[in-house]
Amino acid sequence: MNEIAAPAFGGLAMTLFEQSHFTIFGTRCKKTKLLTRQKQKAKIISMKQAHTVLFSDVHLGSPVARAYDLLNALKQYRFKQLIIAGDMFEDLNFKHLTSTHWELLEHIGKLSRRDVDVVWIEGNHDGQFLELVSHMIGIPAKKEYLWEINGIKFLALHGHQFDNFLSGNPYLGRALAELYSFLQRTISSTFFNMFYAKIADRWQRLTEQVANRALRYARHKWRDVVICGHTHFTYMLKQDNIRYYNLGSWAVKPSHLLVIGDDGGITLEETL
Repeated sequence: MNEIAAPAFGGLAMTLFEQSHFTIFGTRCKKTKLLTRQKQKAKIISMKQAHTVLFSDVHLGSPVARAYDLLNALKQYRFKQLIIAGDMFEDLNFKHLTSTHWELLEHIGKLSRRDVDVVWIEGNHDGQFLELVSHMIGIPAKKEYLWEINGIKFLALHGHQFDNFLSGNPYLGRALAELYSFLQRTISSTFFNMFYAKIADRWQRLTEQVANRALRYARHKWRDVVICGHTHFTYMLKQDNIRYYNLGSWAVKPSHLLVIGDDGGITLEETL
């Protein structure tokens, strides 16, 4: 089924809509209905409340990016701060973005124009075209981000800084990333899953490496919690009262949001 790609950030009114989809000649179209004021109020009340929501590694432009699922997950929450922990895009070829990818970007753009503090952290994929993407989504990128909730000190960064292979071989790492993206587009999902299974062992080892190095860095920064992405594996570890969380990826299943409450409590919310 085809999707019509659409430009983002169209200056839409800041109100709630109900959306349904229908098909014309094999093309998926969207029908939007304005909610009544009473329904808007009920929908807002039913949303889950949080202080901060984080996600990582969406890889928009990739055929496996779960933009639709992430968009629906974000719409379930009201929050003060949204942190994108790197690798929002797969590459610079925006022709690969579908209408759903643009819809997710538009939603994030609307949040940033409201009272939500949207923080975008640079990933290893984003670094190639940092200024362009930062201008496009209207959010300046950061190498890392520090904040505090209820006396708990947090640190978020993408995590590729702790990947020995990438830090020692940046050009080779970029070439392998482009090969990975090419294989996603050109081989069947069955063969790609076999390929992914072959490299999963390497990623699992990388998960532990990134966790241990991130914890050492957090200790140096006097942080209580450090949060990363990059490895595509959700992971939790605690050392010397410092907690490490890896957000996993929204390009694999299951995917996760990390949700922090006003009291500093942390939960990983799974989307299958």
